[in-house]
Amino acid sequence: MRGVPARVKALPLALALPLALALALAATVLAGPGQDQASAANRTTSPSWNLKLAIRYFPSAGNHSQYDTVLALGRTAWFFGGSNFSGHGVPEVEQRSGGKWHQSVLPSGLRTWITGASAISPDDIWAATYLGGTVLSWNGSKWVREPGGRWNDNARFTGIVAFSPKNVWLFGSKSRGSAGAGTWHRSGTTWTEVRGAAAGIYKASAVSATDMWAIGEAKGTVSALLRYRGTTWSRVTPAALAGFTYSYVLALGASSVWVAGSVDGTPELGHYDGRGWTASTMPSSTPASGMCRDGRGGLWAVANSGLGPSSVYDRSAGGKWTAVPVYRSSANEVLSCALVPGTTAAWGAGKSSVDVQNGSAAAAYGYGNVP
Repeated sequence: MRGVPARVKALPLALALPLALALALAATVLAGPGQDQASAANRTTSPSWNLKLAIRYFPSAGNHSQYDTVLALGRTAWFFGGSNFSGHGVPEVEQRSGGKWHQSVLPSGLRTWITGASAISPDDIWAATYLGGTVLSWNGSKWVREPGGRWNDNARFTGIVAFSPKNVWLFGSKSRGSAGAGTWHRSGTTWTEVRGAAAGIYKASAVSATDMWAIGEAKGTVSALLRYRGTTWSRVTPAALAGFTYSYVLALGASSVWVAGSVDGTPELGHYDGRGWTASTMPSSTPASGMCRDGRGGLWAVANSGLGPSSVYDRSAGGKWTAVPVYRSSANEVLSCALVPGTTAAWGAGKSSVDVQNGSAAAAYGYGNVP
């Protein structure tokens, strides 16, 4: 059942991204390889999301860097984001493997930040930058710039889903205006723009190459739910999700798809069980901007208000909610998460700052015994 509206307006996820991230200068590593910055004295007595690494801290006011996306592939984790100074962005990628941190060397000339990443295998990872739609691939030893499509240098992309080097989807919600890139599909080595209902897609999540779910824009808000069944994208309008403004989508299987968002300002989740949709409220004051499995049959939901101590919310398999604190202060935020396969541990990508007026640093967080 839905609760009393909290009147907290839901914003498109892109608005939660920084408009300016800070330029890659010399890194200040707050926690060295294999070490946790959070000491035993600073940890809460209950399980929490603890700071594992913070890099690229900029003391000047208004300078920022952060990680927006994390992939957990076995015992290796990848963190994607960027840094920026005076509006000139630089993408950043950090890898955690063998208990150590490794900064990736990316092709030169890239700008803004990485807005999405998708893994086909540990040695075949794809990513896209926000502006210009630069597509990158990891071949197991280095990052390579892939040939682009016929989009312009200022095109904006907000998501990517890859199934093979010859089957990759890019999303950029063309209804955002001239800067929106729309939806593009790579078949073989050729990119083709996909028009119609797909043009407004903002983010997508896949069950398989022939079964995907997406959220997209309609009439200026992210209020469209779409499904791909192997040939075309079609809009879906479940009665249980009437009035939804979407903020995230996560497809876990053919009979388990989750969407986050709000209705009349009340944060909610929607769930598809293979037959139909149901909706329920969240205990947060803002809609979830990220979700991942918790390894116990439930979900982690990331929902930062920015107004107080930050928490990541766990929804158990039975529907019980628990707010789990993020290490130390409200200046530390988890922005996305990924379960370590086969465990109940999870990685979180986000930002950290000792003094939020002095900027922020890209930060990695861990819940439980992350490798």
